[in-house]
Order: sequence, then structure tokens, then C-alpha cells
Amino acid sequence: MRFVTGLLAACLLSACSAANGENEAATQADETEAQAIEAIVHRYIVENPEVIEEALVELQRRAREREQAQLLLNVEQNRTALFEDSADPVFGPADAELTIVEFFDYRCPYCRQANDWLDGVLEQHAGRVRIIYKELPLLGEASEEAARAALAVWTLAPESYPDFHDALMQAGNPMTAERINEIAARHGVETPALREAMAAPEIEAHLGRVYELARAVGVSGTPFFVVGNEIIPGADIGRLNRIIDARLAD
Repeated sequence: MRFVTGLLAACLLSACSAANGENEAATQADETEAQAIEAIVHRYIVENPEVIEEALVELQRRAREREQAQLLLNVEQNRTALFEDSADPVFGPADAELTIVEFFDYRCPYCRQANDWLDGVLEQHAGRVRIIYKELPLLGEASEEAARAALAVWTLAPESYPDFHDALMQAGNPMTAERINEIAARHGVETPALREAMAAPEIEAHLGRVYELARAVGVSGTPFFVVGNEIIPGADIGRLNRIIDARLAD
């Protein structure tokens, strides 16, 4: 019996050794094959380095698609705050065919360029376009001072807001309190009333809501546009024109 048991053990040990040998051989074969494939790929990339650039371009394209999809979702989840905040300055009829939301900063040079475009759109498509202005002062205290002044003018004399807004956009730097006071007075709002309205808690709350909305939507800078269900970061005038032309085609 001991002989049989020993014989069986020896056979099992031999079988295991054989299996291990086969596994080791297979592993070595796999490693050799992998090394060969790596060598082929390496040689191809060295001989055709443009494939790296093509891969990076495709990677960036996919990243932009994911970013755009996330922005669209953010807009959909925040439509009420984007389009229906009664404290926002608005220009154009409530029943306009197309609504444009703009986040902007008075000290942003690209916002100045975008504002010229908006003025042109309003002139060209009078009565068909509505603009919602989202004051988003990101460039320091002077920007916030200008935003508060604009919201104060909207509160005190909304009919003067478009001209006051354009004047601040063209004012450039430095955007001092004295200069803002002078521009406001030129548009029918005297300094005491302006300063009192600027300090109102309603304006503080409004700016806070816009900051929170910008964060929720994913606004990373100004200008930033929402046109219908399209999102345009930056002053991409060419793309903006294409969207407007498509939406308002006769």
C-alpha cells in the first residue's frame, strides 16, 4: 500500500512539474511576443511621429465633446436661474424668437468686443432677439464697482441701462468711482441715488446668485454665452454669427 501511495504521489508530482513547465514556456512565449509587438509599435511611431499629434488632436476633441456635454447638462439643470431671474437686466421683447444670455465683466477687453457684436445683433434683428445680461465681475474691485453701478441704474432707471452699459463697456481703465459717477449722471442718475442703490442688499444678493449660477453652469471666464441651447465660451464671433443666422433665418 505504501508503494502504491508513493507511486501515485510521484506521478502527481511529475504531472505538476510538467504543467509548471508548460506554463513557464507559455509565459515566456507571451513575453517574447509582447516584446516583439512593442518593438514594432516603437519603430512605427519613430518612423511616423505624426501619429502622436493625430492621437493628441483626437484626445482633445473627445475632451471638448465631454466638456460641452457637461455644460449642456448644467444649462438644462439651471434654466430657471439663467432665463427667469427677474433681477437681471434685460433688453428686447419677452416674446423674442431667440434669447441670448451673456456673463460679462466691464473690465474684460473681450467682453467689449462681444458687446459691439451684441449691439449689432440688436440693431439687425430688432424685436426678434432678447438679451439677458449677467453681471459677473471677476477682475477685481473696480469690476465689482462697475457691476453694482450698472445694477443700480437698472433698478433706478431701467430705460437708461442699455446706454449706461455701453458707456461702461467703452470706458476702459481706470474704472474709478468718480468716473462711474460721472457716466451715471450723464445718463440721468445722480450720485447720491446711485450710491444708495449700489449699497442695497438686493444688489449684493443678485451678484451672489450670479456667482453661484456661473459656478453651477461651469463658466470659467468672460464673456460666456448661452444662445438658446447652444453654449459659446469666449468672444467667438464667427460661431455666434453662425448660430444667430441659423436661428433667425427668414
